[in-house]
Order: sequence, then structure tokens, then C-alpha cells
Amino acid sequence: MNKPLPNTFRQGPDGRGRFGQFGGRFVAETLMPLILEVEKAYEAAKRDPHSTRNGGTC
Repeated sequence: MNKPLPNTFRQGPDGRGRFGQFGGRFVAETLMPLILEVEKAYEAAKRDPHSTRNGGTC
């Protein structure tokens, strides 16, 4: 039986959005505040019923 390959950058993130055995984010520490802000805005947009992705007309 074939054993699944470990997660790599070439394969992309796993189902939880993490890379590699230990997960985490491969981003310079100075960019983390901006990354967290984008993540927060993205999560809010996913929940917004008026979002064009959710069938709204924004």
C-alpha cells in the first residue's frame, strides 16, 4: 500500500491550511500583523451574506 507523501510546499497546504509536519506559517515576523489583518478580513467576508462569493451583489 502506498503511504501518503508528507505535506510539502509543492503540494500546498493540508486541509487545515498548514504546511509540513508542524504546520505554521512561513512568513517573515514583521509581516505577521498584516497577515493576521488580512485573515480577519477574509473570515469576515466569508460570513458576510452580501459577499459576491455568497451570492450577494457587492
